[in-house]
Amino acid sequence: MSSAIDVALTAGDILLGRWGERGAGLRTKTTDTDIVLDADRAAEDAAVGIIRTTYPADAVLAEEGSSGTGTSGRTWYIDPLDGTVNYFYGLPHFAAAVACEDADGLVCGVVLDVWRQELFAAIRGGGAWSFDEHAMHEVGGLAALREEWSTARGHRLGTTQLSDVAHALVATGFAYAPAARDEQARILNGVLGRIRDIRRFGSAQLDLASVAAGKMDAYFESVDKPWDWKAGALLVREAGGRVTELEQKRPGQPHIVASGAVVHDALVALIRNAVQSH
Repeated sequence: MSSAIDVALTAGDILLGRWGERGAGLRTKTTDTDIVLDADRAAEDAAVGIIRTTYPADAVLAEEGSSGTGTSGRTWYIDPLDGTVNYFYGLPHFAAAVACEDADGLVCGVVLDVWRQELFAAIRGGGAWSFDEHAMHEVGGLAALREEWSTARGHRLGTTQLSDVAHALVATGFAYAPAARDEQARILNGVLGRIRDIRRFGSAQLDLASVAAGKMDAYFESVDKPWDWKAGALLVREAGGRVTELEQKRPGQPHIVASGAVVHDALVALIRNAVQSH
């Protein structure tokens, strides 16, 4: 767990350090609105370097292409900057995230709200926790967790116990490709009138952390890359919630649905019905 925390904090430090030049190195990826920055690359290089030094036999999959095979049976998923568009525009809502998985599933997951300096961490069978930089000031702030993983310093997370999907506050996000966005708009039209409301913040990992912390009732999105959701998914599950992976038959259709356990089946049914409606 300490290594995962070190990865997230190191990436976060780099992102904050480059805030004044956050637009540097702007390039596009899958579409002309899907961007990557020098800050992305620098944070990823540093994060991947920590894993390769500490666990040289482990495989790594990172968003900006720093991949490597391994022999240990463990794989690390790294998103050095989740919420790149927010970061580029100067909106203070973005994250660094890392998860580790073995043959039995996810081992640990860490999501750092970089601007607010709140760290969310989960370990398989050990619950999900949040740690606030200010609350931990007397013991050295979040950096103290690099040296010693201690749940005694954190706040245990729990998803909401909402049972009525009509009262659910639900986070979501949108793809970059125009056709996928059109599909998402169609599906959202079938969901919006049947829940409390929708929130769109621009960081899938922070949306999932918010569900784990009970700040949102649920989340769904078309995210399909493992670094985009695995850390947050473990947070939700260890906070008592549920995560379902849906089959995507068309680009833009929901892949991840996460929520408190009680409302989950009704939410999944609502989303499936919206997907199938024409």
